[in-house]
Amino acid sequence: MSDMRSMDREKKKRQLRNNIVQLPEQNRPAAYQEEEDSEEIIRQFKKERRRKKLMITFAVVLFLAATAFCFYQYQNEYEYTEYDVAWEKPMRFVDTGGTGAAESADGAESTAGESSGKKVGESSFVKFVYFGENMLKYTKDGATYIDASGKNVWTQSYEMKTPIVNVNGNYVIIADQQGNDIYICNTEGCTGVAKTQLPITKAAVSAKGVTAAVVEDSTACYIFYFKKNGENLGINIKMLLSGDGYPVDIALSPDGKQIVMSVMYMKNGTMKNKVVFYDFSEIGKNVNNRFIGAFEDEFDDKMAARVRYLNEDTVCAFTDKGLTFISVKDVIPDTNVISVPVEEEIESICYSDKYAAVVVDNPSGNPYRMDIYTTDGKPAASIDFDYLYRGVQIDGEKVILYNEESCRVYNMDGHKKFEGRMDFSVSCVRESKKHLNALIVAGSEVMREIKLK
Repeated sequence: MSDMRSMDREKKKRQLRNNIVQLPEQNRPAAYQEEEDSEEIIRQFKKERRRKKLMITFAVVLFLAATAFCFYQYQNEYEYTEYDVAWEKPMRFVDTGGTGAAESADGAESTAGESSGKKVGESSFVKFVYFGENMLKYTKDGATYIDASGKNVWTQSYEMKTPIVNVNGNYVIIADQQGNDIYICNTEGCTGVAKTQLPITKAAVSAKGVTAAVVEDSTACYIFYFKKNGENLGINIKMLLSGDGYPVDIALSPDGKQIVMSVMYMKNGTMKNKVVFYDFSEIGKNVNNRFIGAFEDEFDDKMAARVRYLNEDTVCAFTDKGLTFISVKDVIPDTNVISVPVEEEIESICYSDKYAAVVVDNPSGNPYRMDIYTTDGKPAASIDFDYLYRGVQIDGEKVILYNEESCRVYNMDGHKKFEGRMDFSVSCVRESKKHLNALIVAGSEVMREIKLK
């Protein structure tokens, strides 16, 4: 009986709960309605607060983006008109009888025997080349690598009649053209000296220090390979002048495993040009004379005076009629080359690991036009200018023009960033790797870093 009463009580409780839940809106207690209204107000408040927070965040992001864009545009288009000298040093080269840092930034000797060394390089043959963080100065008597702070890292003395230089990454070679010596150096100093029996006509270095030298006798050219310490690698290529042709220019790949050559040869009584590749890895070891590819038809009516590995994936051949880009990404040269024809007369060429460019006579407007291309042959920039330049370089994202009295700098958008005169004869200019908006300007008399303003 008690169980029946208990079940009846539970049933009534359930009915009561159902009646409470299903109670019509208008019959709900006022306290319950007020509580629900309060919760709705709180939800609306939180929603509004989130919306305002999102709007404020969006406005801040938009403001920062607009500020950054305006600052970029200002920096991109702003032209510097003056400069301050950050440091300056005389361009004296002292023979200390070997390799060593000959001069500090203030001109003081930093090696023993400073007073016993003899001054060399006083002749008019003084040249500079981009190397490491700054430049390499070389003369007929020696070379000096100078860092971004203006300090001599090392000095190497030698005696050459006609020194020629080739740079690849952090390695540089200085060879005696028509002589027999090649000095192989990196940013720390000379790693070795290679010697040849026959006169050197051309030389190239890889980014690992492997060096190739072209020598010749009356009937043939020979290409010999050397380790970075100057030892002969025992690898050579023979090219008969009467059959294979004569190498106009050569370049080594960054890893030193390939060489590309522009070759002039006779065909049906007519002088022709071709670009050929040789490989010294396991791939080339299995083919005759390590020959892995040639491009003849592509250069049938052209002459490639310069061939260069822009980077490990791309070779660019600079011809009298334009640029030809060859992909070597898959080791074997891709037969589908990219040719960029140039109608105007080419005055100068320059290149970096990202760009290749030609300066041409401009048929209208300013006297010159510089056309810049990416490594896949696509146009990157075109700059018209009226500057009477003697040298032109691409350094990072800057185009640098200079003559004996001044220099001019453009960015890749074609905006002129700086033009200034110097009080010494200018031989080379490059971007400072140590300071923003600064240049290193070098000449036979002095080198200085200038901060643009």
